[in-house]
Amino acid sequence: MKILSKLICILALATTAFAVDGWLNFSSPLPIKSAAPYGDGLLMATGGGVRYRTNTADDLYTTSNGLGDQSISAVVVSENEIFAVSDFGIISTMVNGYWQVLSRSYASNKVYVIPGMVCLSGSVLTIAFENRLSFFNLKTLTSIITVDRISDVSLTSESISAMKVRGDSLFVAVGQSLYVRKMDWENLESDVQLYNQDSWSVVKSASNKGYDIKDIAWKNGKLMTFPSEGMRIWDKDGETVVALDTFSVISSDAPLVTLRGHALEDSVLYEKKESVKIIKNDTIRHPYLQSKVCWVSLQPSGKAILAGPNDIFYYDGRKLSELIEYKKFAVGGAYELQVLPGGGVLAASKKGLFSRNFGNEWSEPKLALPSAIGNNTDALGHNMKTLSVIPDGTVFYHIWGQGYFMYSQWGESLETSFMATEGLCMDNILENPKTPYTVAVWTIPAPDNNGFLTTSGSNSGYSLIYVDLNGNISCANNIGSAMLGGPMVARIDKETGDWKVYVGTRKELTTDADGGLDVFTFPPPKQMGGELKKSKIQVKNYYGTPSTPLDMVYEPKTDYFWIVTASSLAYWNEEQDSLRTPLSTNGLTSASFTSIDVDSRGNLWVGTSTNGAYRLTPRVTNPDTLSVTHFTTWHGLLSDRVQDVAIDSLLGYVWFAHDNGVTRYTRNDLRSTEGNMTDAAREEVKVFPNPFRPNRHQYVLFNNISDDAVINIYNRGGRLVATLANERVVGGRAEWDGRMDNGNIVAPGVYQYIIRGKSKIKKGKLLVIH
Repeated sequence: MKILSKLICILALATTAFAVDGWLNFSSPLPIKSAAPYGDGLLMATGGGVRYRTNTADDLYTTSNGLGDQSISAVVVSENEIFAVSDFGIISTMVNGYWQVLSRSYASNKVYVIPGMVCLSGSVLTIAFENRLSFFNLKTLTSIITVDRISDVSLTSESISAMKVRGDSLFVAVGQSLYVRKMDWENLESDVQLYNQDSWSVVKSASNKGYDIKDIAWKNGKLMTFPSEGMRIWDKDGETVVALDTFSVISSDAPLVTLRGHALEDSVLYEKKESVKIIKNDTIRHPYLQSKVCWVSLQPSGKAILAGPNDIFYYDGRKLSELIEYKKFAVGGAYELQVLPGGGVLAASKKGLFSRNFGNEWSEPKLALPSAIGNNTDALGHNMKTLSVIPDGTVFYHIWGQGYFMYSQWGESLETSFMATEGLCMDNILENPKTPYTVAVWTIPAPDNNGFLTTSGSNSGYSLIYVDLNGNISCANNIGSAMLGGPMVARIDKETGDWKVYVGTRKELTTDADGGLDVFTFPPPKQMGGELKKSKIQVKNYYGTPSTPLDMVYEPKTDYFWIVTASSLAYWNEEQDSLRTPLSTNGLTSASFTSIDVDSRGNLWVGTSTNGAYRLTPRVTNPDTLSVTHFTTWHGLLSDRVQDVAIDSLLGYVWFAHDNGVTRYTRNDLRSTEGNMTDAAREEVKVFPNPFRPNRHQYVLFNNISDDAVINIYNRGGRLVATLANERVVGGRAEWDGRMDNGNIVAPGVYQYIIRGKSKIKKGKLLVIH
């Protein structure tokens, strides 16, 4: 129980540690790449962080908890220490309840760690990469040596397939051969023969048995090798075998999962598979079963936690129960995010699931279609952003090839479908009546929030589509200058009341195709009988980007549109005849861009496919010059692979979508202060805590104030003791620590505050208690 108590303490400390951080990760902890028994459960290396699972506890650690990366290949545990190694070899350890990166030295090589192939002996981590074997000193935090040959084998040609430490010996399997070397673990840096490939010996008795070695174990002191990955234990309680073995049928002769001598025949532990061979033009199919689990944590009274790459089970001594679902973020990989008008975010997954977040909790995922059809590989392949939301909770969505769908209650209930098979006005990109296929890359709310706008692709030029809230659809067919319409922005012309719709164009289906910008101007549909009329739509075309626009935002304060392509950033306004690229973007390294959004202060937030995210601040007078701030997993991003970015100016969050989860970054300066301290303010000014106790409270918060506010605090005698203004007012908030402007803490008593904004003054009293 000592180890478990220690882990519970670690979990509590970790929760406290990241609660005060600005970064919070939501991840799907799959697949499971390796696992180690720990306490009452398994500590697992997953594609979404390190997960600890028992029958009752479920905790996930990610980069916001200090891990070096989202995707972890191995975890190793000693009596007092826990280490995690990421896919590219970033080494982290748990220290005082928080993960701490020990080394990133291997990461720059961009070579993958073989899942589970990390061993700990003394102060040395042995790490098997796909083409090399490395030894890392945990005391000096340096690499001792990296070798690419073992005996007569080149690891660049054939990877290590199994690895185990037993005492002073390191056993390494490559293919059908097993090699061993004596190691002085405490003085490994002094081993001058470590680089010598001939210092390894072949274990002839365990080699060349007709199979690639996937596991190494000892039974009663005898060395044994196996053709399947797993855990094999022989002790006083009997034989335990949990391995990815295959067999034809469940029977007493089959290599079943066995716990303490008891074979488990439960079908839930085995997956039906099929091998296919072509012999003389005949297809021969052979069905078989394979175990789903290969790791186990044995518990008292015959209980156990079992896990495999995509499964976790609890065995209570009689029956099995599934534990794989991670309820805190069940939607899985999110490729698109839409901020909700009242704050929060709606996420769409590649598998066709919606889930929304109004704070720290995600809703139960809902299928976009009962048939469970999603955008899958098309979502990323075409950089789709087809999720739209309006203030009344109506959601609009497109599924590639299928059509358009409208939902109520923030995506909870499907109300109307516009299927490609229904003969509606949208295009069939395949141009074959027998195979209707409608495709779109983007959808947006109509500028009056009474419907939605989208496009449909066509070889004759894409069509512009309007859908109202009553389910009526109309199309301006083949009005676009290219095959596909890309990112869209819509707004109302303040002078004429016309709608202006801006559409990035794509000449081919690929995201590196040529493209530009189409601008459509037309009267609101309600002035045209509730539909689009092609004859009344004015069209202008603009070019200048090296490839098709992938995302686009409008910044109203400067009246500029900002666009990202796969390889460039561009800007445009109505006075320009072409799209332009900024001249100075120092710090913006060459990257593959995926997304862009703008915050209430005009900062641009850009996502990339491999380099994390950037915040770009254009000069007000010159969009050609931008200051750049870079964010990666070092700072708290779940992953450096960012598919979408969404700014919640109401709550002060920036959201990032990743292939296996979502990151939320909290910043005070993200909150919009528009309307604060005016008659149109969403919320009144709040001052809390009141009374203020300096020995208990860190500061007094003045909330919902305007950015130009000046706060003066006076004592009972009318003497000014503190002023908060300028850089001390951020995102509609200011903090006072109870100290006078001279740095001294104020005396207890009643103080008066006066908050002066441009259009309003707020007065109140504050009680300070020591």
